Amino acid sequence: MVNLIELSEENWMDFAGLSVDESQKTLLASNIGIIARGYVYRNSRAKVIGIVADGTPVGLAMVRDMDDEPACYELQQFMIDKKFQGQGYGFRALGLILAALKVEQKYACVEVCVKREDVQAIRVYEKAGFVDSGYIDDTVPDCLNFVYRLVADNGKTDASDIRIVSVEEAAEKQRISRSILEALPEWFGIPEAREQYIKESAAQLLFAALDAEKPIGFLCLKETGKETVELSVMGVLKDRHRKGIGRILFEQAKKAARNRGYSFMQVKTVQMGRYAAYDATNLFYRSLGFKEFEVFPTLWDERNPCQIYVMSL
Repeated sequence: MVNLIELSEENWMDFAGLSVDESQKTLLASNIGIIARGYVYRNSRAKVIGIVADGTPVGLAMVRDMDDEPACYELQQFMIDKKFQGQGYGFRALGLILAALKVEQKYACVEVCVKREDVQAIRVYEKAGFVDSGYIDDTVPDCLNFVYRLVADNGKTDASDIRIVSVEEAAEKQRISRSILEALPEWFGIPEAREQYIKESAAQLLFAALDAEKPIGFLCLKETGKETVELSVMGVLKDRHRKGIGRILFEQAKKAARNRGYSFMQVKTVQMGRYAAYDATNLFYRSLGFKEFEVFPTLWDERNPCQIYVMSL
């Protein structure tokens, strides 16, 4: 079981000796440095948090208030000792930290700055629901800024209340894709094709849009080449259309693809002018910045000519 404890004069030495792998030492401060920052930022309510797994110290984090606009919580440091990495402790601890901040909710969001090359950390943050804000601080141009929105349960249904998460478990990917695709017969009414999408989602990078933890949309990416990724399938519940949910799903996926080093993204749909539902899909992809590449008249069948769109990442 993973727990959090606040560091004090009685227990800080238990965490001071934790360390990351040699290759990770340029990505964050040392543990003594993290503890020192807690003191330096004491006027910003800085807290150095010990991460414990079954009573054993495994990591450290530091959170402080940041009142400069936009005001937010700043997760300034987050580490798991090299002996305990890859066991899920970081993701579970991050969830506990976010849950505690959500209860307090002094600010509307949490920000974290991550080195571009720290792919492992980026994946953990994306999985927890952090989104790349697109902001680059000129003083640290090699870092990305990620934001997690602390959503109040206030009954709103617009995109600002939606949490985007990266789903890891294959069975959960298939459960989410099935729940959405079966509710969209206008687009996924052919059972064989729908089941193929559901089956293939298990091995793909899947982002889900959650409203009060209920899936209301999802998007899958699959690698089609060393430089190219495909938006293989996407769906949002019909009563949530035109609320910006598909767009924030796509923006999350686009940033994730870019962070993983892909140069291009493609997507396939039915050519414009065949069906009203797919005409709306074509317009949506164009609004995201996709450009027409080629039409393959018989890739699927003659009634459904395949339009391929592409974009540079």
